[in-house]
Amino acid sequence: METTYQEWEKKRRAQTSGRRTSSPHRSGRQKAALGPREARRLVQLTVCVLLFLVVFVGKGVFPEEMEAAQEHLTQVLQTDTAFRAAFASLGRSISRGEPVLDTLGSLWIEVFGGTAVTVSEADLPHTPLYEAQCAFLNGSAQRISPTAHWLGAVAASAAEEPESLIHPSPLPKPEPEPAVIHVDYSGPTLPENASMDRYNLSAFGVAETVTPALGWITSDFGWREHPVDGGEKFHNGVDLGVNLGTDVLAFASGTVDYIGESPIYGLYLQIRHAGDLTSFYAHCDKLLVQQGQTVQAGERVALSGESGNATGPHLHFELKLNGVLINPAYYIETT
Repeated sequence: METTYQEWEKKRRAQTSGRRTSSPHRSGRQKAALGPREARRLVQLTVCVLLFLVVFVGKGVFPEEMEAAQEHLTQVLQTDTAFRAAFASLGRSISRGEPVLDTLGSLWIEVFGGTAVTVSEADLPHTPLYEAQCAFLNGSAQRISPTAHWLGAVAASAAEEPESLIHPSPLPKPEPEPAVIHVDYSGPTLPENASMDRYNLSAFGVAETVTPALGWITSDFGWREHPVDGGEKFHNGVDLGVNLGTDVLAFASGTVDYIGESPIYGLYLQIRHAGDLTSFYAHCDKLLVQQGQTVQAGERVALSGESGNATGPHLHFELKLNGVLINPAYYIETT
């Protein structure tokens, strides 16, 4: 009985040991063998990675040749080219310490055919990024900061730009409008206190001007036949045809110099502005300001009418600069 148990125990241990030895999942020493087709594809994949480096560098050195080789590259990768021998040659070159760029160039010629291309130093881009790539592939890599790369790119770009684009000439400043623009006048002799010249009122300190009443000119500045009295007389301003009761606005900011009424001008007022400029408004229906009152440009100062020596509702408007009558038509808008 005891002998039978011992024999049974030995037989059980032998069977258990046999199962452990033959189980492929319990042994780390056995490896799956690759078939010929899988091995060839693995080599092709490795060479594709290396060829990518060649293309990456070649794009910057001889881009035209790289474009021409794209179609041929696709055809070769789809065939059963003997990559194993070429890869073995590449490994021997690297083990001998030959530069990687030269070794990859030899691999390219061996796989794809053709002749070696000689590139002179003058043809190379010589940018900081390109030099760092070459140093890395040749085993002497050095770090390059993004700032250095950017400055190098800017310097290269500046060298190619024309001087006129790098340092453009400043735009010429517009010529300031002269204080007086001479106007040719060939009519009858003007009164001593009248001028046909056009003056730049801003040069005399008048910052803003406003059309006193928007209408149409019924009588111009200058010599004319008087519509009521007859005969040739000089008209000191312009007559603006407007409806009765139209708002009359201050031509510019200033102070009411005086107000009054006369048989000729009817109800009238005068405003004194900066630069010894005055504006005169006549034939009004109603005055809305008092003498000495300060007004702003565009403020309502009267209502238009036909008071005084007038043939209908209108606004008689005059301008004087330093006591000289000037043409108001230069400074107002009309319909």
